[in-house]
Amino acid sequence: MEYDAALEHLGRCGRFQKITTIAMALVGIPAGFNMVAMTFLGAMTDHRCRLHENSRADYAGNATEELNASIPWENVGGTWRLSQCNMYVDPLGAEVGENATIAPCEYGWVYDRSQYSSSIVTEFDLVCNKAWLTELAQSIYMSGVCVGAVLFGVMADRYGRRPILLLCLMLQIPLMFAVAFATNYVTFVTLRFFIGATTNGFLYSGIVIGTEVVHTSRRSLFGMSLSFTQATSYMLLGALAYFFRDWRNLQLAMSIPPLLFVSYWWLAPESPRWLLTNRKTEEAKMVIRKAAKQNGVEIPKKIYELIDEDGDKGLDRHDRRPRTYTMLDLVRTPKLRATTILISTNWFVLSGVYYGLWVGTSNLAGDHYVNFITSACVEGVGVFVAWFTMERCGRKRSSAVFMLLGGCACAATAAVPHTHDTISTVLAMVGRFGISVSFNVFYVYSAEVFPTVVRNMGLGVATMLARVGGIIAPFVYLLADTWRPLPLLTFGLVSIFSGLTMLTMPETLGKPLPNTIASVENVSKPPPPILVPDGVVLPDDIDNPLIIFQKLTVL
Repeated sequence: MEYDAALEHLGRCGRFQKITTIAMALVGIPAGFNMVAMTFLGAMTDHRCRLHENSRADYAGNATEELNASIPWENVGGTWRLSQCNMYVDPLGAEVGENATIAPCEYGWVYDRSQYSSSIVTEFDLVCNKAWLTELAQSIYMSGVCVGAVLFGVMADRYGRRPILLLCLMLQIPLMFAVAFATNYVTFVTLRFFIGATTNGFLYSGIVIGTEVVHTSRRSLFGMSLSFTQATSYMLLGALAYFFRDWRNLQLAMSIPPLLFVSYWWLAPESPRWLLTNRKTEEAKMVIRKAAKQNGVEIPKKIYELIDEDGDKGLDRHDRRPRTYTMLDLVRTPKLRATTILISTNWFVLSGVYYGLWVGTSNLAGDHYVNFITSACVEGVGVFVAWFTMERCGRKRSSAVFMLLGGCACAATAAVPHTHDTISTVLAMVGRFGISVSFNVFYVYSAEVFPTVVRNMGLGVATMLARVGGIIAPFVYLLADTWRPLPLLTFGLVSIFSGLTMLTMPETLGKPLPNTIASVENVSKPPPPILVPDGVVLPDDIDNPLIIFQKLTVL
């Protein structure tokens, strides 16, 4: 592709590449905000029944004479506490434990506001028989991400990366502000659904632009910069949540940073690779000229001549239009079909285990905000480990090894006795670290393995299945009712299987991005046989004594 030739003259790390890659790496900030925002927006707090219709009493978790007379006790996990969902219907007219009748809360609930001033749980009373609606809210958001992955992935491959990037941004900003003013649960989850769709379109259009603009030697750096901005967004979200403990104020605070991305109207270029692949040669030359001007270099005229020649290839002689690709092209040819299936399967497993382990470690004792920010710091460490290993060991090997490490650590918890919870916790954290590193490597690898003509589309399908994994993950913990270690054992086994399948994938370290489907299919095709006279020993045969012997015996 002529853009690779142009890059040799533009320089590997010129001003154009720096501005573009930094801008595209920052798209991880709003994506990180929205992905884990429900940790605080939907925070579950301790609660109990309101005792009287007009009661203004604050939450009291400890037993008092009035509470003992009004609320029954219950045993939860071996610990006795006041019931959160039941009360005595007529506690003043009946003696507790004899004739009192237990029924669901009649006058609503009183909430513990020591850590959270408010959340959608406390405002919309999503507790007791409505507690599942909080999980549903996150599942609906993930459903929006799935829809956006396919819809905007197809649109980005057909109409360009930049238009979809800007479209999703302009839709996302007002939607994020609107959530803060949602007056009921249905409005809240509906807006969050559309935010999920636009977040995915904005994120992956940015990933693809950054990947397609930079030189081969800088792709890892860009991918890890994006992962680091997402980890940073988690830290920033934890800090914002600490200062804005009312969920509406927090949502407004989250909505302000995306306003800065309006500058992308001027900063975000179209991908030259996409333009050249779609035979938009004049637009491609404009982007390259702008890049050369920013970098202070001159592009030889021969490069532009090659671009014009390449633009005339593969076009219909009558209408001169480039071919339009569809999702069927992802599975039409053997190697691309195998790539699509394996990448999608691994994304499904990685995302499911990653978010499943996140859910499983969110109930640690201590301050919720400190725990959240600490977890985000662990993510940051995983980014640097991923960058270090993938540059030295390759994408395929790094992802497979850390996926196997995470899987083995999770599976090993099944052999730990119930009395050694500390060992189980350490193994779970090691598992989460391994999956996190593999997750970060996979961001880079997925963008490199698909050809330019269907790159956004391929990422869209893969990440759609990734979000399905994220939707299913919380429900895996229901398996603990059958056997306590079963959830982590399940995560471990699927991770091990996924890590082994990664070993069959091609390596992309140091290789140019594939631009066409044909380039993927021919990547490992052996050269055609060369006909030579019998008895002639070719240079390639010198190290093979058997071939030499066979040829010499013909003489």
